[in-house]
Amino acid sequence: MAQKKHNNQPDFLQSIVIGIGRLLIWLIKLPFGGLKKGRKKTGLTVADKNYLVKKRLEIEKMLSSNRPIELKQALIEADKLVDHTLKLQLFSGATFADRLRNAETSINPSLYQAIWQGHKVRNAIVHEQGNSVNNSELIAATEKLLRYIKSI
Repeated sequence: MAQKKHNNQPDFLQSIVIGIGRLLIWLIKLPFGGLKKGRKKTGLTVADKNYLVKKRLEIEKMLSSNRPIELKQALIEADKLVDHTLKLQLFSGATFADRLRNAETSINPSLYQAIWQGHKVRNAIVHEQGNSVNNSELIAATEKLLRYIKSI
């Protein structure tokens, strides 16, 4: 007497058809980013990355100064560099804050918070008259912004 098949288990032919169907779906998705699932899309070319390294090194050189004007300039430049990077990575938004909010899910949460903290200090020195931020705060804020550049 022949054994009965369980109706809930696919037979060999069904398995092959399902496998071919999955392959076809994968091949259709491939040109549209089917392999990028779970991978961070940076949108950065080698030339972009080289530029970021060059600018980061210039900013780090400014940080070696003890002069408040150079430290403020380093912070402003670091903030501009992060904003430029967010644009290169194709995050939309009219302002730095908008682009950063749109990038939130693509950035490590602690790094995301560090970028915000650095940006807030930058805003304080640029927009608030008479704001006295000490050298160590300027350096810390700049380093927080540069952490993002280094992470790329």
